[in-house]
Amino acid sequence: MHMQQNHDLNLQSLANLPRAQLRNLWREEFHDEPPVCFGRELLALAIAQVRQQRRYGSPSKSLARDLDRLFERILNGSNKSEPLCSIMRPGTVLVREWQGITHHVTVVAEGYLWNGQTHQSLSKIARAITGTKWNGPRFFGLREINGAA
Repeated sequence: MHMQQNHDLNLQSLANLPRAQLRNLWREEFHDEPPVCFGRELLALAIAQVRQQRRYGSPSKSLARDLDRLFERILNGSNKSEPLCSIMRPGTVLVREWQGITHHVTVVAEGYLWNGQTHQSLSKIARAITGTKWNGPRFFGLREINGAA
C-alpha cells in the first residue's frame, strides 16, 4: 500500500521534495540509478512525466512528432508566431490561388516545400508569392482575419 501511495503522490508536490527523496523515487519509477547531473527540477519533471504517462497513457505518435517539431523550431529560434497544429502534419498540402496562379505548399519535417525549395516560414512564402508582407498562416487560410485559429 505504501508503494501505491508513493505513486499517487500529487504531481505538483514533487517539486517541493528534497533531491535525495526524488532520487529514491526515480529508482522506484525507472528501476535504475538517476543521472548524477540531474537536479531537483529535472528529477521531479521526469518522475511526473512517467506517472502521467502511466495514468493517462502516452501521447499519440503524431502528437509526439508535432511536439518534436515545435521544440526544434523553438530551439532554432525560428518564427514562433506560426502555430504548429494537428492539421499541419508532414504531407499536408496548402493551396492558395493568387492572381490567377494556384500555389501548392507541402508541409515537410524541415518546414514547407514550395516551388521545389524548402522554406522555414509560411510568411516568407506568402511574401515571395505576393511581393508584400503577409502573415503566412493567414494568407493560406489557417487563421481568420481577427487572428483566431
